Parts: sequence; C-alpha cells; structure tokens
Amino acid sequence: MEMELIYKESMKPSSATPPHLKTYPLSFMDVTTPPQYMPVLYFYNTKQIEKQESKLALLKKSLQEALSVYYPIAGRLKGRLIVDCNDEGVPLLITKLKCHLSHFLNNPITPNLLPLFPDNLAWSDMNNPEHDPIMAIQINCFQCGGIAIAICLSHKFGDMPTLFNFVNHWAAITSHHQDQNKPLPSPPLLDAGVSVFPQGNLPVYREKPFYALPKSVCKRFVFEASKIEALKAMAGPTQPTRFQAVAALIYKCAVSALSPNSPLLSSISVNLRKRIDPPVPCNTLGNMFSFFILMISQRDELAELVSKMKEGMIRSEMEYKKHGGKHRDLDFIAETLKRGAEAPPLEALKFPMIGLTSLCGLSMYEADFGWGKPAWIASVITNFQNGVIFMDARDGKGMEVIVNMKEEHMAKFECNQDLLQYADLDPPVQLY
Repeated sequence: MEMELIYKESMKPSSATPPHLKTYPLSFMDVTTPPQYMPVLYFYNTKQIEKQESKLALLKKSLQEALSVYYPIAGRLKGRLIVDCNDEGVPLLITKLKCHLSHFLNNPITPNLLPLFPDNLAWSDMNNPEHDPIMAIQINCFQCGGIAIAICLSHKFGDMPTLFNFVNHWAAITSHHQDQNKPLPSPPLLDAGVSVFPQGNLPVYREKPFYALPKSVCKRFVFEASKIEALKAMAGPTQPTRFQAVAALIYKCAVSALSPNSPLLSSISVNLRKRIDPPVPCNTLGNMFSFFILMISQRDELAELVSKMKEGMIRSEMEYKKHGGKHRDLDFIAETLKRGAEAPPLEALKFPMIGLTSLCGLSMYEADFGWGKPAWIASVITNFQNGVIFMDARDGKGMEVIVNMKEEHMAKFECNQDLLQYADLDPPVQLY
C-alpha cells in the first residue's frame, strides 16, 4: 500500500482556553489508568474526488472548534493529577493513498489498518506524558474520494465512550457548517467525571499494570444478526443479550485454545455511566468503567456461561454504585485502588486470563460529517494479552469481535469450527 504524508500540523483550539479553566483535574479512575493510546478508525465512502480538498479544509476548521469545547484534549498532562490546558494542540496528519477505498476494504486485516493511524500510536505508551499529545488524528485520502479518519486518544484522559463523544461532536460541527438546519451538538459534561469520581485525598497509586504481549496476532470475527439470534436461542431460558450470546461462544472457543485442561479467568469491563446512582449522561468525559471477574471451564455450555455473566453483573452492581453518587464509599474506593495497583502480572496468575470489552450501543455510527454515516468503523488490538473487543456492525444488529492472542493460541482459536459456524473471519467490508 503506497501512502504519502502531505500535511502535518498541531491543531489548536479556535479560541484560547480562559485562565480559570487552565487546570483540569483528573478523577481517581484517570489517575490509575495506564497511558496507552486507544485507536478507532472511521471509513467514509464519499465518492467526490473533486471536493476532497474543501472537505479537508472544513475538517480542520471544525476540529479547531471542537477542541475549543473539549479544551483539555489540546493540553498536556502535568504530573499524575491534572491536565495543563495550555492549548498546545493536537497533531493532525493528512495522507494520500494510491488505491481505492473499495480495494482497500477487500482485505481489511490488522497489518493493513495500522499505517492509517498517526505515528504508530495505536495502543502504544505515552513515552513522555507531560510532552506527548493527549490525542492525535490522521486523515487518509483514497484515490476514489473516500476518506478514513483515525483517532488515537490517551486512555489516561478518558475511555472509549469519551473518544466516541468527541468524534460525534466534531462530526456534528462539520455537518452544521454544510447545512445550517442541522443542529449544533450539546456541549459535553467535562467536569462530571471528576465530580463523580474525585481524587481528593485518596492515595495516589501507580497505574494498573498493562499486560503487554509484543508477539501476538489480531483477528476480526463478524457475526451476522441471524447468527446472533441463533446463538441466543441456543442459550435457552437464560434470555441473553446480543453481547452475552456472542461472548459465551467466544468463551467456549477461548477455553479450548488457551486453557483446555484448567479453568480460564475472564474480566468484563463495564461502563459505569448508567450504573452509578444517580446515573450520569452518556456524554460525560473521563474514565468511567469498572469490571468483574468470572471463572470459566471447558465443560460450561452456552446457557451456563450466560448465567455466569448475568450473576457476575448482579453481584457487582452494588460495588459499582460505591464508586460515586449517593452510595460513594471512600474506604471501598481506596481498597479497590490498592488492589488494582498491586495486581500481579498475568504470568504470575494461577490460570490464564482473557479480557472482554463491549463497545456496543455507544452510537459510534452517528458520526456524520455531512457525508452520511460511516461505511465502517474499525479498531485494532496490537499487544493486549488475550484482549477481546465487541463492536456493533453498521446495521446495528450484527457484531464485530476483535481478538488478540499469541500466535500459537490464535492458530487454534481461529480454526474452531464451533466459532466458524457463526462468524466470518476477516471478511471484506461491503460499501453502501
């Protein structure tokens, strides 16, 4: 794939951050979250080659306007507890690719996606958090007029919902400039995260350990809506959600690949925005997630795995509420932070572990820059040991599952016939 970098600049907010907003405090969840860059990639089938330059000019203008609203993103981390909102800016790279979007999406495997992200930042560490940008963006232009927008956001500042909120806001501003009848977006709740989860006098522990796995393989498995319904039916009276039905199958196949003779531990990440009391709006920024742990064995059937997930969520519900809101419990929070900081490395655990994160239902495909909704939204996992990400398909009914494992484990996992009965492995993306 031939790519040419044609533009690189640090994009600053369209208006300077006022002096009274120059210091942005981080929440206790931000403080203990590792500073890796989370990657997301939006593909648009615009088909208007002659208008690509004007699109780029508008994207730059609206990006600066979005940064004036999300002003901490244009700043830099200062120590462990704050962002210095100094308007230093966000790196923006623009490239040109000598291929058509349809040709590129015929083989959308991870090695082909990685060059579309800025400066190899996907899941990389911030080497110097007080110098490195909180976000970086790369706009990739295809010969046919198609565009792919790649965003990497430091997990230290926020979670995936934070990233999606920013992109949706940027897109809505861009769309409004082209059609004044389209409303401007509502401002995000910038300080709600830190007001719900304030660091205060809590101990400042080290970040949670990051389980790096340099030599790994990332694959994408696509489940059509009809196959998900069949999985839900197989789980019988447990009445699983879409995520639970697909996750149960992933678990069964992962046990076979990772731990056929012993139990498998699993963590499931949970978005806390709707689970604390009172809940906070979806456009609240910051890290607002927790997780619960399950133990899975080779003999568990789909219905049993769904039941374990439901029971794990129920057991954890009250603990989630203790993080913030009217049930906030400082002793519980301090102990949770201590346990997270003291967590042993994966190789020291008695059983293998797999981590599941669901990004379903987060309105990703609402990011309309005035050219319609994305043709496809992708992500990658480059070095998370046994990491699994669940994402909505474009139709909102199907699902894409991104899995990262050691080469020898993936060789077993990707050939599992129970999995391939319901999922397609790295299929081409169909343009609409």
